[in-house]
Amino acid sequence: MSIPSGVAVIAISNGSPPSIPNPVNALSAHVRQYLQTAIVNALKDPSILAIVLVGRPDGKGVFSAGADIKEFSGNSGGSVTTSEPGGIPTLNDLAHLMEGSSKPIIAALTGACLGGGMELALAAQYRVADKSLKYGLPEVKIGLIPGAGGTQRLPRLCGVRYALDVIVRGRINCSSAEGMKCGFLDGVAKNDETVVDCAMRWASWAAKLPPITLESRRLCNRSVPNDAEGMQNEDMCGFALQSCPPKRAGGESARATVESIRASFEVSSFTEGMEVEKNVFNDLLYHSLQGRAYRHIFFAERSSSSGKRKSTNPLAKGKGTIGVIGAGTMGRGIAISFLKAGYGPVILLDVNAKGLEAGVKYIQQTLQIDAKKGRLSPSKLKAAMACLKSSTALSALASCDLVVEAVFENLGVKRDIFSKLDSIVKKEDALLLSNTSTLDVDAISSSLSPQRRQFCAGMHFFSPAHIMKLVEVVRGKDTSADTLETIRAVTKLIRKIPIVVGNCDGFVGNRMMHPYTTESTLTLVGHGGGEAGLTISDVDSAIGPKYFGMALGPFQVSDVAGNDIGYNIRREKGILRDPKTGQVGKNRSPGMRYTEIADEMVEKMGRLGQKVQKGWYNYDLKVGKGRKPLPSTEMQQLLDKYSKDSPSRGTKLEKDEIVQRVLFPLVNEGFKILEEGIASDPSDIDIIYLYGYGWPAYRGGPMFWADNEVGLPIVLDKLEELHTKHPGSEYFRPSELLRDCVKKG
Repeated sequence: MSIPSGVAVIAISNGSPPSIPNPVNALSAHVRQYLQTAIVNALKDPSILAIVLVGRPDGKGVFSAGADIKEFSGNSGGSVTTSEPGGIPTLNDLAHLMEGSSKPIIAALTGACLGGGMELALAAQYRVADKSLKYGLPEVKIGLIPGAGGTQRLPRLCGVRYALDVIVRGRINCSSAEGMKCGFLDGVAKNDETVVDCAMRWASWAAKLPPITLESRRLCNRSVPNDAEGMQNEDMCGFALQSCPPKRAGGESARATVESIRASFEVSSFTEGMEVEKNVFNDLLYHSLQGRAYRHIFFAERSSSSGKRKSTNPLAKGKGTIGVIGAGTMGRGIAISFLKAGYGPVILLDVNAKGLEAGVKYIQQTLQIDAKKGRLSPSKLKAAMACLKSSTALSALASCDLVVEAVFENLGVKRDIFSKLDSIVKKEDALLLSNTSTLDVDAISSSLSPQRRQFCAGMHFFSPAHIMKLVEVVRGKDTSADTLETIRAVTKLIRKIPIVVGNCDGFVGNRMMHPYTTESTLTLVGHGGGEAGLTISDVDSAIGPKYFGMALGPFQVSDVAGNDIGYNIRREKGILRDPKTGQVGKNRSPGMRYTEIADEMVEKMGRLGQKVQKGWYNYDLKVGKGRKPLPSTEMQQLLDKYSKDSPSRGTKLEKDEIVQRVLFPLVNEGFKILEEGIASDPSDIDIIYLYGYGWPAYRGGPMFWADNEVGLPIVLDKLEELHTKHPGSEYFRPSELLRDCVKKG
């Protein structure tokens, strides 16, 4: 690649010190200072006629993924809007410098060009790219708006309609073809040239243009164009607001983007529009709890999925033979996940031939649907189909590098399977993993020979496994660090988020669900009954999307999952009443607070949930495809029966009281889990609940919510009040860690 005289090439990657890895060209303080110096020097040099800004000197890799988000936790306006001590330029400073350049600047875009990276590109006079480009402004997803001119320059360049689409939705997948169509790009590299070569062509041409042309290329000098389809810009903003969530339900940043974009055509100048953008950005950065929650999730997710060491196992590079035992819902989803990631062969095993056939058919159909929707390329579809194998014999797994057992929750069955795998699987270091959601991983591992136990762990997927992003990686007492790191790497390769947790009943997610679901039922029975009492839908409404924000309320979740699951767990724990003898289970202590309403609805009424069109609610296949919960007279009668002796029978509770009663015990259990070392960080618990249980992202997870939105002293006081009132519910007893946190402030 030859650089013509008179053209300066400035690479963003050169601004990062060698000691600080910066693979995404984040616009950190070091990088911003380097770019400012390099651009100013080029402008001062009379031999330089044009400037090319590129991600890397060779024109490969990313342009820039945007601002260094870590800086947003300081007092500098995230180094976007407010100048820092020591003369370090903000992104706004850089953008203004580039836009006002007396020499044409051509941004050569490749790979990711996101957030602040795209805002710098908008400040350049010309933009060219290659076909690898993916651009966008995703700030709304971390509770902010673009703060370096994105809401003012993009509408001036591409119109309000396009700006709303990119910014309000937080898009990150805009292609070079789209960029040419909407006017974001001026050119795309030819097949026989690099993006730097393309930029050089444009630089040589632009250097010869008269100054008046350069002036017209500055977006600050343009007005926002009218919509090509004839709609008023104000009306488009109104329609955009209708599609945003309510402000109280996570919509603060989305609505703020519309407000700032509206300023691009409402206020009298570009400078005034930039002032509006700055004020909105800073208000969100410093005063929005939702924004803090979104950024908490951003960092928590990356922290949880980054291990301390790097696995050298070929599985960590996407290579290996995979076995999946069980062709039911979970097994099918797990197999799909591995197939789509390129592993193979993937052997699906089930002793039931008909079940196996149905599982294979489902996997094939799902892959084909993904291909039709563009989520899987034709070549990857062909490869995945070829890699899918099936068998009814465990011996087919002899050559596997990794086996995931996904049969039903029965310890004896699982131990038997692992005992057989011990002698069948040839590779001594093959990973033998269980998808158990509650059972003792050490008890499963003990059925293996001692030398194999270091390669055994839990790999708890969430249903449907090919869609849900979370995997709890369960550490057994013998599980080696290398095994954990390999599972972590594999989980990331199948595009899921791994959270390493300790081994206990229910691990983290399901253990915390126990007090939540139990207290939901007890609160219902305690205050339900009669015409004025608490109803099933009252509890779900308080917890669900229209109030607190969970994806579904507790009773809806139970109906979707199947009420028989909880019933079977209670039976395994020995707390059910024997339906034949009437004898109470041996593990239900005399003082234990308990109601049998959920047992009777399964045992005597067969109300298993959506799958049989009746559970806590009724379901009609003709209404909402059989998924819409409908009131049940039968369940109301059952509720009347179980609430008749409650002193609080027939009394309503405020929504906030319901939220506290059912969610504070969940948070308390989270503190106990941290006490015991089952989870290593509160943020791990938050990620588990965000991706595994439908916790609203704008509340940051249960531990973040309790600490930042509610306040730990309030949580502790309420738990103590409830434990005094209900000593038979151990989950109300406050965690010692919670007490310590409150004491230390």
